[in-house]
Amino acid sequence: MPKPDLAALHPQETLEALSDFRFPPYISLAHIFNAPRDWGFSGRILKQYALNYVIGGRGEFAVGDVADVVEKGDVFFYRPFEVHGLRALPGKEFISITVVFHFADAPFPMEELLHGTHWLGNYAGQPVEHHFAELVAKYRQPGLDNRLACQALLLSILSETSRQVCVPKPEEPERRKNLARLILVKNHIENHLDRNLNVPEIERLSGLSWNYIITEFKKTFGTTPMQFLIWARISKAKELALQSPLSFGEIAAQVGYNDIHAFGKMFKKKTGMSLTDFCSSLYEADHRIHWPNQRA
Repeated sequence: MPKPDLAALHPQETLEALSDFRFPPYISLAHIFNAPRDWGFSGRILKQYALNYVIGGRGEFAVGDVADVVEKGDVFFYRPFEVHGLRALPGKEFISITVVFHFADAPFPMEELLHGTHWLGNYAGQPVEHHFAELVAKYRQPGLDNRLACQALLLSILSETSRQVCVPKPEEPERRKNLARLILVKNHIENHLDRNLNVPEIERLSGLSWNYIITEFKKTFGTTPMQFLIWARISKAKELALQSPLSFGEIAAQVGYNDIHAFGKMFKKKTGMSLTDFCSSLYEADHRIHWPNQRA
């Protein structure tokens, strides 16, 4: 007898099957979906919450009569009983992570966090991207420790996306100017993952003091420059491992580690698994991933 589609059920109908979750949030689905070309649906209603993170390609999601184009790094959100749709743009690939969850009868301040928003921002290269990938990997593994880790990762995603949703837009010209400089710093770090942070160079590039950068970077992006460098290196290492023929030693060098053992220790410390285990967890036969050719 085929297993029921837990993501399509009413929350109370999933509890017996989700008995390995001892308390909410209950996660009924966490997987990577590689949409066929020209794939899509409309008019769907779920009875649970759904978060989506776009890994690659471009698509269009709609809630009611409002539609938005989404691409790599975008996070979007559906609430229970909202009529919604999603499709790959014509001729485009669309790969995303979907997490469906609920809180059963337990109250949870979702609207206090997300204020009715559906598009939650772009998080390419940020910790939220890592959280989604780790959630999918750990969801596939049995054990109470992995279930607790999945719940912690989901709550971290909700917390970090809510910060961006609630950030007031800067009004003063100087703050707008400094925001642009912080984005320049973020891009500089992301484009030089093979280097350690060069504080004098970053200060010259941005025209900001290092102490100011540390404080405002965390306020703006939810992480310090050093933490962002680490997570960006992890994210890039995962991408290279899944999409390139490079050896793990070559991957380590590209993300700033000449010593593969030091790289391996860092990766396992931050993710809870080795890079080999991460790749294996995503290539199980029943959820095989076909990544887009980035070299095309």
